[in-house]
Amino acid sequence: MEDDENNIPRILTVDDSRVMRRAMTKVLGKAYHVIEAEHGEDAWTYLTNDPDIQVVFTDLSMPYLDGFGLLERMRESDEDHLREMPVIIITGKEDDDETKQRALDKGASDFITKPFDSIQLQARAKAHVNFEQTTRKLSETSDKLQQQAAIDQVTGLSGQTYFCRAADESLAYFKRHGGQFTLLRMDIDNFNALFIANGKPLADKILQQIGKTLTHLVRKEDMLARIGLAKFAMLLRDTPIEDATRLAERICQEINALSFDAGGQQLHVTVSIGLFEPHLNEDSEIHALIAETEKYLDKAIEAGGNQMVVKSLRKGGGGAEHLDVQQALKLLAEGKEDLLKPHLGSLIRQVMPLLNYIGQQSTDDMARAIQALKEKLEK
Repeated sequence: MEDDENNIPRILTVDDSRVMRRAMTKVLGKAYHVIEAEHGEDAWTYLTNDPDIQVVFTDLSMPYLDGFGLLERMRESDEDHLREMPVIIITGKEDDDETKQRALDKGASDFITKPFDSIQLQARAKAHVNFEQTTRKLSETSDKLQQQAAIDQVTGLSGQTYFCRAADESLAYFKRHGGQFTLLRMDIDNFNALFIANGKPLADKILQQIGKTLTHLVRKEDMLARIGLAKFAMLLRDTPIEDATRLAERICQEINALSFDAGGQQLHVTVSIGLFEPHLNEDSEIHALIAETEKYLDKAIEAGGNQMVVKSLRKGGGGAEHLDVQQALKLLAEGKEDLLKPHLGSLIRQVMPLLNYIGQQSTDDMARAIQALKEKLEK
């Protein structure tokens, strides 16, 4: 009998309302061992002393340590199972989209709104317990590194831990034997707002389709991972920045072509991309290289999203960030001319073949103007 009890999944409910805690225990208690905590500090004590807890349901507004603080502690923990444990936020009518956005930013897995019915609560518990159990089994295999590659149950891609370890191994190889790679970081634009407006089922469907799209586009020798809620990373082996840029353009196009049914309306998503081709040396460190790539992703997002920013430190690459003509036209339309100034030389080179053709088909005056522009560029 004791063995049967030990096999029952354990769920932690955190709410300063005893009535709410009792109601959740009544609904979930038949299938799960429910542990009740009055506030975040109590919950943290349970979590750090009971490694068998699999899912957390928590309110946001509580004394001593609120739901945001509990989320933050869990996601910053040194313990893998606490960083990855599903956390479902219990929201009330007074919680607006900004509050939910903040919870997502801190690592919330899902939401459930009060008052909730028993079927809804049981369905959320079952889904997240199954997810946690699958993740735990994978992490307990003897070949952890290989199994972590399949740890993301939503997209089927590798996870952040695997990506960083494998990328570090690739960096060590290139340091010893030579070669180069390009890093790519991609975020789905405005994903948190989409999640809040449409719910987890549609959000998961979007992530699944994007995962399939990326898997189709990336070569087997490259590395691809989902490293956050709507965050993806790639390491493209022996891929010069020009080829990586073409791949990124195709990724943007194919993802934007996807269509999702959102309550009878067709929804399309866009992505922002940062590309970085580093100059590798003995001091290169993978976390620093990924952080550098994040800078160019941030610039793409700050410029309005649905575009990419590229940086190459490869010898002969000029070390300049790359902006394509389509992105430049978008910035002009948005009145962001100042953002174009660092890219004028690159943009001129991109349109030069077209200008040459126009010059061949135009008057002498036009041909002379284009030739003067080419000579100025060469200086």
